Amino acid sequence: MPIEIGESDTSVYRRGNAYAKCCDASGVADLIAERDRIRWLAGTSFPTATVLDWSESSDGAFLITSAVPGVSGQQLPPSAYERAMRNLGLALRDLHALPGCPFERPLEDVIATAADVVRRGAVNPQFLTDEWRKLRPEELLAEVVAERPYIESVLEPVVCHGDACLPNVFFDPETLQVTGLIDLGRLGVADRYSDLALAAIQLHDEWSADPSPFFQAYGVPEPDPRRLHFYHLLDPLTWG
Repeated sequence: MPIEIGESDTSVYRRGNAYAKCCDASGVADLIAERDRIRWLAGTSFPTATVLDWSESSDGAFLITSAVPGVSGQQLPPSAYERAMRNLGLALRDLHALPGCPFERPLEDVIATAADVVRRGAVNPQFLTDEWRKLRPEELLAEVVAERPYIESVLEPVVCHGDACLPNVFFDPETLQVTGLIDLGRLGVADRYSDLALAAIQLHDEWSADPSPFFQAYGVPEPDPRRLHFYHLLDPLTWG
């Protein structure tokens, strides 16, 4: 069964308790990166999928992984939101505490990706707020670049998911514990606020929820609004 979600160029299919991601030759490097990150995270105490099979040829590649149990954050009812937010905060705190991650996502590389997307005119306006759509992408990028010195002065490098949005977080529908994370292609050592900002704006936009319980559970009851804004602005410039 094809799965039509996500922002990657891979094709995703589900059969039973397994998922297959397929790509052509241009996407092999990205799929290898995701495969290796799944394998690393599966070797830790943090819940996630496992790699079941991999095949690569000159035409492309496919990756088969186990399904993460539970339901995605998008599927939870409003009655579950507050408890799920707290459990998401706890889960990201545990992820961020993992040691020994061999993958990195330096801020300078992320900004370079954003600059390339902007240069190619590939920014998706659907990812921008109404206010940001009034500005040219070059102006948004300039704001990111201007804020970079401050962000670098307060960086807190930890193991980040890199795309901590609700479709990528699975919950037990009964206990609302986080059962795992999917789409790990951007996982790596980065500033903790890159995950916190995206998760918080998702809770606000998708659940119309005040993310305070999420921040309380994570351990930052008074998050830095400047850093939240920076990563909220940077993320949509990196997809394209």
